Amino acid sequence: SWRDISAHTRRNTSTMSSLAFSAGAVMGTRVSVKTAAVASTRRAPVAVTAKQVLEGKVVSTAMDKSAVLMVERKVPHPRYHKLVKKSTKFTFHDEANACVVGDVVRVEACRPMSKSKKFTLLEKVQK
Repeated sequence: SWRDISAHTRRNTSTMSSLAFSAGAVMGTRVSVKTAAVASTRRAPVAVTAKQVLEGKVVSTAMDKSAVLMVERKVPHPRYHKLVKKSTKFTFHDEANACVVGDVVRVEACRPMSKSKKFTLLEKVQK
């Protein structure tokens, strides 16, 4: 009957909660400081990956030691298959303020310097 099923369910939930508590206590006692120290020194080899390099045209140099790069790409339209220009703007670090609007430059990914600035100037390709 339904009373037997609900009583059975209640009994199992209380048993499960006690098992979870006891398992947590057992797991807590097994971890030792020595084991944790050994585990932290053994690390998997890290794969060295190439940094992202972008090439595009400088569209703004209004900020100090920063500039905005516009990277254009051509993508086929999903229905009409005509090549459509799409552009993305990236802010990059220009230590010497060497870039001028219209320059074609190459930038390289680096650690984030601010919310939007995640690239540094690699080289000027053309003026």
